[in-house]
Amino acid sequence: MMTGELRTEWLYDLSATLAPWHDIGDFGGGKRRIVPVTGGRVEGPHLSGDVLPFGADFLVERTDDVLVLDVRAIVRTGDGAEIYAFYPGLSHGQSLGPFGDLPEGERYFRTTPRFETGSEKYAWLNRILTVGVGWLEPPNSVRYKVYAVL
Repeated sequence: MMTGELRTEWLYDLSATLAPWHDIGDFGGGKRRIVPVTGGRVEGPHLSGDVLPFGADFLVERTDDVLVLDVRAIVRTGDGAEIYAFYPGLSHGQSLGPFGDLPEGERYFRTTPRFETGSEKYAWLNRILTVGVGWLEPPNSVRYKVYAVL
């Protein structure tokens, strides 16, 4: 029997290093910035591997202090499978409105990773939705905890 309750299960932690951003400029809808991903690691109970060094976040900084994320990356698992990860998200440091305020010093940093792979072993990733909670670690890295939505 369906209850309509949302359930999640921890899928992996991701840590990635970032190069300095490229400032494309204000195109009328915000400032476009591209932040190259220079490498990283994914570790979890069902997925582990290296983040390859040619992804990027094609983000837009809006005038209301919201960063609109558009991240593209490739993970190569320990057994050689390659998984394309793409995820939109939002990051900001303001109140959540009717949902309350953020704890002191915390930014709202949420993503919705999706995956594509031709690997039979990891084909289950092609069929799930996930959510991620992220944070920046100065000077040049980002981390996420990613959960499968069940």
